[in-house]
Amino acid sequence: MTAADDPLRSDLAESDYVPAQYVLSAVVYAERGDEILLLQRAEGSALAGQWFLPGGMVEPGELPEDGARRELLEESGLEIDGALEIVGAYPMRVYGYDTLQISYRGRLKDDADAVVSHEHDGARWAKASDMRALLTDEVVEQISGGRDDVRSILAHVRTDLDRYLARVG
Repeated sequence: MTAADDPLRSDLAESDYVPAQYVLSAVVYAERGDEILLLQRAEGSALAGQWFLPGGMVEPGELPEDGARRELLEESGLEIDGALEIVGAYPMRVYGYDTLQISYRGRLKDDADAVVSHEHDGARWAKASDMRALLTDEVVEQISGGRDDVRSILAHVRTDLDRYLARVG
């Protein structure tokens, strides 16, 4: 690598080079026994009625893992016991932002049930393998309604579920 190719050089900020820029978001595979928590998006929200992992935007200055823990607590009243493990990271466009979503997994502190926030209409516990089996091409197409952005999000969710399932066996 030559000095001109060094991406840490400050003079590149004055060049035509434009790096990818993402807002961070985080989701959690909150594990209770052999099931994970899914939350149903509330009426009036994006993808209302659909079931997703708890999570959301990481706040400025917040570490992604701390954002994942905060979002889980805010959305469900639940907390992870111990460390979170990174499952994956993928780009997606949500809330009008190009976002890098980081997914984590972790065991809950106890067997408490979720208390959903105003952002959700329900909570359920499901086997990740069952959730993955439901995300067929036909279901992805139905949920996406022909929208490429939603189709892309769901494709990344499927890949992330595959990574999660490979880790938990």
